[in-house]
Amino acid sequence: MAAILLAVTMAWSVSGCARGGEATSGGASASPSGAAAGSETSKEQVTIRFANLAVGLESAYHQLGIEHGIFSKYGIDLQVVNFTKGGAEATAGVVSGQVDMGSYGTPILTGIAKGVDMKIVASPPIKESPFYLVAKKGITSVQELKGKTVATGAFGGGNHQSFVKILEKNGMKESEVNVVATGGTDEYMILQSGKADAIETVEPVVSRLVADNIGTLLVKAADVYGDYQHFYVFATGDFIKEHPEAVRNFLKASRESHEYARDHFEELVAKGKTLVNMDEKIIREFYKNNIAQWDLSFKVNVTGTENAVKIIQGLGEIDKNVVFDPNTWIDSSFLE
Repeated sequence: MAAILLAVTMAWSVSGCARGGEATSGGASASPSGAAAGSETSKEQVTIRFANLAVGLESAYHQLGIEHGIFSKYGIDLQVVNFTKGGAEATAGVVSGQVDMGSYGTPILTGIAKGVDMKIVASPPIKESPFYLVAKKGITSVQELKGKTVATGAFGGGNHQSFVKILEKNGMKESEVNVVATGGTDEYMILQSGKADAIETVEPVVSRLVADNIGTLLVKAADVYGDYQHFYVFATGDFIKEHPEAVRNFLKASRESHEYARDHFEELVAKGKTLVNMDEKIIREFYKNNIAQWDLSFKVNVTGTENAVKIIQGLGEIDKNVVFDPNTWIDSSFLE
């Protein structure tokens, strides 16, 4: 299983959500630095192996937190396992015992529905579906994709799920297009090279394609989902039993890391430039728009989660007889 263990890079992302950029290997934890670490960094550290998808601009939020000793201050030695092929691969990593906590999209719900020992403990700052359907220049409607090739990311991931939902809303079936699974690949290059007529992708890839006059935005997935939550933070059952305070402290450190990034915008932009090869203007616009959507309460939208379960049931990802019970799927006590 392709997984790169990092100690200095993480992102809140998204099932099948390749944000651009490549991870670099690393083993040792980042050393606490800056005033944030204080004398508390001498406390015993609990290692958290955190499941994440591809490295990208949102990785900067927690990377800054690590570099400034925020996670160490809360007694967390954060080690990130990146699953570049998407959420389905990450959930398989939970089953194989590679991770303790993680954050990505609806494959978390699929895992819980199929009996994987994991529970939702919070939401990341952004909850809604981040996916967009972008076509090459000259294609202006979903219907024009009939018989054409569309790259959607790994099957079972959020990219693919959202594309199928968009087709459904436009009166089309998946069998009417040639769907190609491209988890872990450069979506920008796929559309630019002409290997696909459209892609299901995320920001800032969307803005870059539009700015470079390569693609046309057709549909924002969030507009077809209704009240729906896509992203979650989970912990495994064993980790909750053995380290409940570490789960709580991780969420505190996560919130503080986001606050630090928000309040040090120029440093955030500079960090983002080291993570992706992209025009600074697009990076700045991404962070501006992303931060404006944050909900740092980390509270789970229970109704939106129930709707997400129903949607992925309709897509055939989980058994139609599975019943969503918020009391067994979600543990909100770590936010209290």
